[in-house]
Amino acid sequence: MKRERLPYLDAARGLAILLVVLGHIWETDQPIPVLIYSFHVPLLFMISGVLFAYTSKEQRPVKQLIASGLRGLIVPYFFFEAVFLLIFGIRNHFDFSSQHAHIWDGLLLSPLNVPLWFLPTLFLSELLLVLLLRTIRSRTCVAWVCLLLYLVPFVPGCTSVLPDALLRCLLAVGFLAAGYFSAQLILTQDLPWYLLLAAAAAEILLALKNGKTGIYKLTFHNPLLFTLCALAGSCCTIFLLKKLAPDSRRAHGKDTAESGTAGSAVRKNSGKSILSALLALAGRNSLAILGLHIIVLRVLQEILGLHTSSIPGGLLALAGICALLAPVCWFLNRFLPFLVG
Repeated sequence: MKRERLPYLDAARGLAILLVVLGHIWETDQPIPVLIYSFHVPLLFMISGVLFAYTSKEQRPVKQLIASGLRGLIVPYFFFEAVFLLIFGIRNHFDFSSQHAHIWDGLLLSPLNVPLWFLPTLFLSELLLVLLLRTIRSRTCVAWVCLLLYLVPFVPGCTSVLPDALLRCLLAVGFLAAGYFSAQLILTQDLPWYLLLAAAAAEILLALKNGKTGIYKLTFHNPLLFTLCALAGSCCTIFLLKKLAPDSRRAHGKDTAESGTAGSAVRKNSGKSILSALLALAGRNSLAILGLHIIVLRVLQEILGLHTSSIPGGLLALAGICALLAPVCWFLNRFLPFLVG
């Protein structure tokens, strides 16, 4: 059965993908990039885990799961990597030796357009989670197995023995499972403001203490702090956007307000509607933003000479990327939707 979209999860995905863009704009060890890197990619995996449970994805036939994953993740992966390689080739006068090496790397899940690593990692980790759910009857046992798999990349020496792509998949399974097994809580409950603020404050302090981390480079510093920051930041973001979503009450099956208070509720939620709508729009176009933002960023930096290291410059670059990609997203969605999942 097809489920309705949940606007606050679209908004959470939109915020996550914008944080990914900002993370690539501010590639420093300053506090703001440190905070962004502490949870933005785990948030994307957790949202996928929540939607995994919400749509009962594990109950679909395996062939259908593989086919939908290939269409929704792997086709966009190769499309955006091909676009990046084409532009890279034009810039470097089509040096065949380097192009050949980059094509091979892309096939081995090490794309030249680095952010695309997320797509095959999500595809493989979802298949692994489905395999676990179908072969192990006990959900508790599945949760423990996912936890054990998640811990493997933290074992000393594993990074020198196992491929990085595999280690990323194991980490992704852990965050997918966290979203999957907490989906009922996330979909049906709200957290009070004081808990959200306390969790956010703790996440900020722990992230700054742990330093800049990242799943792609398998940089964790303290594994416990890395995990706590990733989970706390992801949960805070989802529950915060759930509170800000003007239709969050209806999403839980509750009535809105009585007719006498409907007008004031609409006025109160107008600002929330604009913010949620913009973030949800980014969330629905997250694949295109993920695949193309590096290209636009390089144009802004190298051709237009925009300095993005400062906070104002970085925010201006983010606005420029969104503005330039808006018509591209419209075109792809309108005429080539099979290329963007």
